[in-house]
Amino acid sequence: MRMDRKVNIPFRTQQFIVVAARMGSFHKAAASLGVDHSLVVRSIDRLERDLGVKIFDRDRSHFAVTHAGSFFIREIMEAVDRVDRACDLARYRSQIDHGPLRLGYSAYIHSQLIPILERWQPSSIPAGISRSTSIGSISAEWRLQLSSGATRQLIDWVSRGKLQAGFGIQPVLEEDLLVHPIAREAFCLCVSKNHRFAKQPSILIRDLDGEMVFFLPPGAHPAFYDQTVEYIHSTGARPVLREVLSLTHVMEIVTHNFGVALLPRSASHISHLGIVFKPIADKLLWIETAFFRRFDQRDERIPWFLNELQSQIKGSSLGQ
Repeated sequence: MRMDRKVNIPFRTQQFIVVAARMGSFHKAAASLGVDHSLVVRSIDRLERDLGVKIFDRDRSHFAVTHAGSFFIREIMEAVDRVDRACDLARYRSQIDHGPLRLGYSAYIHSQLIPILERWQPSSIPAGISRSTSIGSISAEWRLQLSSGATRQLIDWVSRGKLQAGFGIQPVLEEDLLVHPIAREAFCLCVSKNHRFAKQPSILIRDLDGEMVFFLPPGAHPAFYDQTVEYIHSTGARPVLREVLSLTHVMEIVTHNFGVALLPRSASHISHLGIVFKPIADKLLWIETAFFRRFDQRDERIPWFLNELQSQIKGSSLGQ
């Protein structure tokens, strides 16, 4: 084959190659992409013939990327990732122009913020950017569309343009995100009324040594989880940490006295038979809710929304 010959590589074939390399199998790549295995094989075989280069060494018991293929795949991966990003950005721009504000929130943010978001109704819309005729009939682009997820998941969605902004837990360390602190609060301990902690006015972290303590999954926000556990261990306490998926799960665990749960203090407003909430006395252990968006975010509604939100929470316990 002539070295200067141009080879046409369909984008679908590029996807097949990248996914096969990542998953180590044509069968797995086909299943992941929802296509027939034979289509993946034929597409890659055709490209290898056109290139005159073997990208994969494979037989019934062996599958590997060739040395030449590794260079090819490295460049193709960048191209595929850029196309995926371009698609996300196009959808994102369309959502900005025609849809509601798409925001996400995580389970561990200040609990009084969630009802504000769910009942969101702007008090005013700036005349310079308004596309609505009246507050009583807010058009779709001034409403909120909320999605819930772990903070790490929301960070990914905002970074990729699937959401315009998100509410999650600090620290948010991604360089391409602009972060606005919303509220900081202490922790509390959720315990059974029959637990020995129920008679104490407050709890010290060192009191948790050896206790079964339920906390958020480490994968939900690794930086926050590590920061919290590091502080707990610095006090000399070594609780047995177990993950908990939801507040409903917390209530079941604590009610049956299977352990105690470490929660944001704003969760203590929840009323549930058989449990009590005790403040954590350690002032250096806290949790902070933050609002984050991309630095290149140009939706004119976002700064307006943030100002409106801050005015609505000012003076409430959330704003203290």
